[in-house]
Amino acid sequence: MRSWRLILLPWLILVATLGTTWLSWNHEQQAADKELRSRFDFALRDAGSRIEQRMAAYEQMLRGVQGLIAATGTINRRVFRDYVDALRLDANFSGVQTIGIAEQVTAARKESHIAAMRRAGFTNYRIEPDGARDMYTPVIQREPYIGRNQINPGFDPWSDPVRREALVRARDSGTAAISGKVRLAVDNDTDVQPGFIMYIPIYAPNQPTESVDQRRAALIGWVFASFRLNDLMASLYGEQAAGLSLTLHDGVIATDATLLFRSGQPDRPPQNSALKAQEYLVIAGHSWTLSMSASEQFKNHFGRDAAKLIALAGISLSFLLTLLAWLLASGKARAVALAAAMTDELRKSERRWAFALEGAGDGVWDWNLSSRQALTSQRWDEILGCPPGRAHSIDEWTERMAPDERTSVMAAIDQCLSGPPVRNATCVIEHRIRCDDGTWKWILFRGMVAERDADGTPLRMIGTISDISQRKASEERIRHMAQHDALTDLPNRALFSDRLQLELERAKRHGEQVGLIFLDLDNFKPINDHFGHAVGDRVLQTVALRLKESIRASDTAGRIGGDEFIILLPSLSHPNDAAALAEKIRLALRQPFAVDGFEMRISCSLGVAVFPEDGEDEVTLTKHADQALYRAKENGRDGVELAANRNH
Repeated sequence: MRSWRLILLPWLILVATLGTTWLSWNHEQQAADKELRSRFDFALRDAGSRIEQRMAAYEQMLRGVQGLIAATGTINRRVFRDYVDALRLDANFSGVQTIGIAEQVTAARKESHIAAMRRAGFTNYRIEPDGARDMYTPVIQREPYIGRNQINPGFDPWSDPVRREALVRARDSGTAAISGKVRLAVDNDTDVQPGFIMYIPIYAPNQPTESVDQRRAALIGWVFASFRLNDLMASLYGEQAAGLSLTLHDGVIATDATLLFRSGQPDRPPQNSALKAQEYLVIAGHSWTLSMSASEQFKNHFGRDAAKLIALAGISLSFLLTLLAWLLASGKARAVALAAAMTDELRKSERRWAFALEGAGDGVWDWNLSSRQALTSQRWDEILGCPPGRAHSIDEWTERMAPDERTSVMAAIDQCLSGPPVRNATCVIEHRIRCDDGTWKWILFRGMVAERDADGTPLRMIGTISDISQRKASEERIRHMAQHDALTDLPNRALFSDRLQLELERAKRHGEQVGLIFLDLDNFKPINDHFGHAVGDRVLQTVALRLKESIRASDTAGRIGGDEFIILLPSLSHPNDAAALAEKIRLALRQPFAVDGFEMRISCSLGVAVFPEDGEDEVTLTKHADQALYRAKENGRDGVELAANRNH
C-alpha cells in the first residue's frame, strides 16, 4: 500500500499542478477577452456619441437660421447669404454641403412665384420636375453659392417621397427632421455620395403653432442643410482605433440599398469577426444603424498575451515539482514517513489549543461521528443563543438547518466525509440556521476530518462557525441598489431588460402574449424649472407610486431615465388588455399632484407593443413601443398609441 502511494504521489502532483495551470490560463484568457470587448464597446459608443453630438450642433445651426428669419419677418436673400457666410461652414461646420431655403408655394401661387423669382434675376427660373401638384416646395436659395452648389434654384423636394416624408414630419412636429438616404441635387455623375437632408420649418411671425393644424396653416417654408455622408464622417473629431471597421445604414435594416457609409476598405470588410456589434441612433426623428467590427489588427494592438506566459511557466513548474516529489518519495521514504508522523502530532496539538482558545471569535465544534454527539464552545452557544453548557448532537444541528437547504448542506458534508483522506481537506458551506429564539442567521460552516480508523473511515470531525448575517444583508442591499432606481425604487434598465427577456422566453414556450408600454411624461421640464428639482423628484416618486397601484401584481414597472418609464405585462389574455391598462395609467396620471403645498397637473404619452404581434425579440418589441410613443407625442401628447403593425 505504501509503495503504491509513493508511486502515485508524483502523478497526483502533476495532475493537480497542471489543473491549476489550466485554471490560471483560462482565467487570464477570459480576462483578456473581457478587456478587449470593453475597449471595443467603448469605441462603438464613442463613434455613436460623436455622430449624435455633431448632428445636434448642425440642428442648432439651422435653429439660428430659423431664428434669423423669424426676427426679420421675411426671407431676405442678402441677409441669408451674409448670415451663412458668417457661419464659416468649412471651419466650424465642416461636413455641411449647403444651407438653403425651400418656400411653400400653393398651386394657385405657382405662376406669381415664378414671375417674382424671374424679376429677382433668375431669368430661366422654373419649378422642377414639371407636373401639376397641389403644393410645391421649390428651393429658392442655396448658400454658399460656390463649387457644386452653383446650380439653378427651383428643384422641388416635395416631388421626392423620401424628402417629402421628412418635410411633412418637420412641418407637423415643429422640430428638426432628417430624410432617408437620397442623392443630393448638387451631386454630379462623376462624384456621387450617399446623402441626407435636415429640415426645420419656418412659420409666419405672430401666428399660433400649438396644434398640427395651426402649424400647417402658419408654414411659409423650410430651412435645410444637405450632407454628403463621406464628407460628414471625415469631419468628425477624434481618431478611430486601428483595425476597426465602421458602417452606417439608413433605418434599422442593414442592406446594400440602405448603406450610407463604410470606413476602411469597402471591398474587403472584416470576415467572421468575433467582435461585432451595432447601435441604433435616433437623430431628428429618424433611425440609423451604426455597426462596428474588429479585425486581428485591433486584437493584436489592444489584446494582452499573458496567458501564454502563464501556460509556459505553469507547465514548467508542474514538471519540476513532479520531479522533486518523485526524488523525495523514492530516495527519502523513511524520512518522509517520520516527518509526516511528527507533523500529524503537531497538527493535533494545534487543533486542541485552537479549540480551547476560540480563535478569531468563531464558534468551535467537535463531532463524534460514532456517538452522534457534539461538543461546542461558548462562542458557538452565543451565536445560536443557546444556554451555555447544554449538550448538543449532530441530529439537533441538522434540525436547525433551513428546510430548503438541509439536503444540499448534508450532501456537501457527506462528500467531505466520504472523500479520500487528504490532509487539511476542509469543507466550507454557507447556510441559514435557526437560533433558540426562532430567528434565522447566516453562518459560514468550516469542517475537516480530524481522526480516521485504520480503514480510513472518519471517526471525528472538527470545525468552526462564523456569523455572516451582516455580510449577507449588505450583499442583498448592494444587489438591490444595483438593480433599482435610487429615486423611485423601481427596477432600472438592466433589471427590467433581464425580466423582459425571461418573460419573452417563457411566453415563447407557453404560447402566451406579453405587453410592453413605453411612458413619457408630458411637459415635465417646466415643473423642475418653476418649482425646483426637489419638487420634481417628489412628482416622479408619486408617478411611480401611481404606476404600482395601477398595474397587476405580476406586472413590472421600471424607470429607464429622466421622466421615462416602462411597464411589462406578462400573460395577457388579449392584446387589447395592454391598451386598456395604458389608458388606465394615463387617466391616473392626469389626477392633480399635491407636493409641498403646490398643486400641479401633468399628462403622459404612452406607446404600446404586444409580443408576438409587434416583435418576437426584445429589440424589435421595444423599437415598436418607442415608435408608438413617438406617434403619441407627435399627435399632440396625452394619448395612447399602439404599435404601427397592429390593426386598430
